[in-house]
Amino acid sequence: MQLKDIINSEKELYVINFEHISYVFRLLSLGEFDRFNKLLHNNIMAPFFLYEEIFNLCSDYKYEYINSNVVAGHAVSIGNLIYELSGNKDGKDFLIEIAQKREELKSDSIYEHMKIIILTAFSSYTPKDIKTMTEKDFIENFVSAENKLSKLNEAFQRLDLKAIYDELYSTKKPSEEKEVIHNVEKMEQEIGYWEVQEAEQKFLQEERQRLKAEYLKKLDERKG
Repeated sequence: MQLKDIINSEKELYVINFEHISYVFRLLSLGEFDRFNKLLHNNIMAPFFLYEEIFNLCSDYKYEYINSNVVAGHAVSIGNLIYELSGNKDGKDFLIEIAQKREELKSDSIYEHMKIIILTAFSSYTPKDIKTMTEKDFIENFVSAENKLSKLNEAFQRLDLKAIYDELYSTKKPSEEKEVIHNVEKMEQEIGYWEVQEAEQKFLQEERQRLKAEYLKKLDERKG
């Protein structure tokens, strides 16, 4: 795959390296995974051929065009890997992945706050749309979103740029600084994001009921 294709790809891309060759691939979408999963578990297609088809779909390479000097098992192995990474997880691993993503996307980060404000103000936008924006577009859309929300809701609070700047770059001694508290979660609730929190809690409760007792114990220990 050419560098230009990698940069312009709308999908998250992965690479796996073997001794003499590298493969670039994407993961299955939720819909694709569901269909392949049904083919596999209803015994409609043998795993060997199913993983080969997944490889052909998600990689720029095609199994029948791979050089004869390359190990034939590459396509099947990578197809199996793509299948596993795309959603073949039990409840415990699914919850752990959510926890890892929460750690990566901090709710109190400026970037995440700006993204949420844009998505709240402009319902036609998606997180995928934001990834295609330049930094200039991102800032402009954020300010426009703040303008819109401040007119729709008098209680809406704009991001306090001065307080954040002073917190990050102030040369005052600690005793001279005023305490600054950024409660992004409270702001999200004021603009209608409490429903999201409730949905997350309901989802976690349902998943916890499905887990075996030993997994629940491990999760509790992880939290402790």
